[in-house]
Amino acid sequence: KMDYSTNSNWYGFLAAHYNRAFEKDKEDFSNRSFLHLRTAKSILANTDFEGFIQKESNHFIDLENRELLGGGLRINQVGNLYWGIGIMHEMEKYNNISQEQNFIKSTNYINYQVNVLEIIELQNVMYYQFKLDSPKDYRILWDGNLTINASKGISFHINTNYRFDKSGESYFEISNGFGFQF
Repeated sequence: KMDYSTNSNWYGFLAAHYNRAFEKDKEDFSNRSFLHLRTAKSILANTDFEGFIQKESNHFIDLENRELLGGGLRINQVGNLYWGIGIMHEMEKYNNISQEQNFIKSTNYINYQVNVLEIIELQNVMYYQFKLDSPKDYRILWDGNLTINASKGISFHINTNYRFDKSGESYFEISNGFGFQF
């Protein structure tokens, strides 16, 4: 993950990961990629305009390609608690469905981050997305991250991802790892 800010009051982040795991002479049991760019600019006190693009694939749920383009408002009224409301165009292509799916969706989120004991960071982001032409067709996504910052720029991470899709695939995933900061 890479955060950025500019002299023009624009800020944002770029998040990316790629995970591929397989056994010799066997089919992949994990093949997932994710790239997300989000940029924002303050427009009112505690309210920012933000735009985003995303590209994703996930072998586990037969997601060959997912692309998003959207924008909305990011509202911060209390500490490290953020609310987001917006709209996006979503394109999805699954391996087991012959045609590409295109939708306009409402995308909404709650993002909360807290530091515990100066070395532990806990962040949770919960998304609620629904199709504008069919509000009962919704998706809930949860990304939870626990980071323990050790000495000399070394950190340990536990990540959880949950996806509930009213009309499609749902899953729960836990991963861990470590990071280095130079």
